[in-house]
Amino acid sequence: MKLLKKRENSMANFQHSYKVCTCKDVTLGEIIHAIEEEGAKTIDDLGDITDAGTACGCCKSAKDDYGNPKMELYLDQILEKFNK
Repeated sequence: MKLLKKRENSMANFQHSYKVCTCKDVTLGEIIHAIEEEGAKTIDDLGDITDAGTACGCCKSAKDDYGNPKMELYLDQILEKFNK
């Protein structure tokens, strides 16, 4: 259980090709580009730029994730990492 928790909290464990939003096929690399190059600061910004989180919404945060199995990385975690 501790290993999973550590994995969830560290983006270093994920390749840029990892699909953060499976509904819209948006990768971690696309999310990082939207934040660093396009100035995305919020989940709504990410949705406008990449379409991530605009379908079912499970990728937005753990509290929004009603799917099974659960996502491993969420948009709010990525934003938190970059907006410190």
